[in-house]
Amino acid sequence: MIDGRASVNDARARAMWRTVRRLDAYTPAAKHLTTRTNAGAYISLVGVALMVLLGASELIDFLTPTHAKTMSVDATVSTEGMMVDLDVTFPRAPCQVLYVDAYDASGKHEVDVRGRLIKTRLDAAGRSKGDYESAGGVDLGGLVLFQRRPDHGNELKHAKMDMEGCRIHGKVRVQRVAGSLRISTGPESYGMLREVFKDPWEVDVRHRVDQFAFGESFPGSVNPLNGVRRREEKSGVYKYFMKVVPTTYSTSRVLLGLLPWTSVLRTNQYSVTEHYVPSESWVQMPQVFFIYDLSAITVNIVVQAKSWLYFLTKTLATLGGVFALTQMVDRYFAVVLRMQQEGAKKRASAPY
Repeated sequence: MIDGRASVNDARARAMWRTVRRLDAYTPAAKHLTTRTNAGAYISLVGVALMVLLGASELIDFLTPTHAKTMSVDATVSTEGMMVDLDVTFPRAPCQVLYVDAYDASGKHEVDVRGRLIKTRLDAAGRSKGDYESAGGVDLGGLVLFQRRPDHGNELKHAKMDMEGCRIHGKVRVQRVAGSLRISTGPESYGMLREVFKDPWEVDVRHRVDQFAFGESFPGSVNPLNGVRRREEKSGVYKYFMKVVPTTYSTSRVLLGLLPWTSVLRTNQYSVTEHYVPSESWVQMPQVFFIYDLSAITVNIVVQAKSWLYFLTKTLATLGGVFALTQMVDRYFAVVLRMQQEGAKKRASAPY
């Protein structure tokens, strides 16, 4: 009885699999119905090469995100200010004689800007000799009282004799209004400069700008002052006029092909023009101005990464298309070869 039930179940299972096999849309041809040819081998190699080439191009396209830029009027109202990231090197100007002053249209005036701005002393070969800390200024309710180190004069003389330079680097927070940063001899008296330098207007403020940015950088950001070197024959007054453009940089990705994720960076770019006048007398003391103003137009950049589903769909469609194309070409070649063979047989069998 048990054996009879088992045989019935086996028969049902075989019948079910026979039904499933009827759904096979890719029934292989019998071996005696297929023929391997040289032309088919060449077409297959070309097809594989095309698949590899097009698959690689699809992968490169998937890894390259799309960029979309739009412009609009800057309607944001912010009191947070902007962070200026600067790194300027003066190869032949001692730190003891350089001061950074900040001005803006709101009336703010800072003498010898402090905070996260650092002065690093450099020897004649450009190597670091440590950071320099000046006494700086004391803000007395809007009135800035400048103070010097006790041995400031002797330090300045020795630095000049040793041909010291100075690297000014760090970050300064400024208001989101028009303003300027000035690097100059600041509050140094004419008499003090005359004791150290033969002609005070020959203080060498020729410089190299390694970094100057209003906010964080992003791929493709425009900071044209980076890498600028000034090597004029004489020192003088350098003025950089900058138009700051607020920029929003958004990055959109799709995690695992399903979950959207977006990060937004609010920063700034700028354009610049420059003006240089050589110093000829005490009327034009050498100094460097970074003068900036804000644009009313903001740039919005959206970087959109492609999803894995998009990549797989395009890749499979491309590879399937190449496979279908090679099959079609192979069939045409087979037809042409068969016609040639039949024509040769007819010519061979025809009577002379």
